[in-house]
Amino acid sequence: WVPHGDRGCPLVTRGAHGCPRAQADIFRADFEAERAAREQLHAQRERLQESVSALRRRCQRLQEQGDAWGCPQGVTLPPRGAGALGGSPPPAAEEPPPLCCPKCQYRAPDMDTLQVHVMDCIK
Repeated sequence: WVPHGDRGCPLVTRGAHGCPRAQADIFRADFEAERAAREQLHAQRERLQESVSALRRRCQRLQEQGDAWGCPQGVTLPPRGAGALGGSPPPAAEEPPPLCCPKCQYRAPDMDTLQVHVMDCIK
């Protein structure tokens, strides 16, 4: 032992991090920080899984409501932002989906006619 050495540690065991006690303290602090980070990540993962489950349930309810309204199968809305915001235009050979009233299933030739009909039909 070198009494006047760095922190009273023997020169033989002194490395880049000081004596073994200091190394143990560093390792313990690192371990505790990693544990805390893992616990935080686990909690965040659980919150995200709960959010996904809630969104799936909501999506299922909305699909069931859409089915209850009676829109014909195969009628789908384009993804949000498609077309006007740079989305690829639909193929020319594909026929547009029929426009139908959600209440009485009246098939309109165009959107303006459908809007007028729906306003009257809902009254």
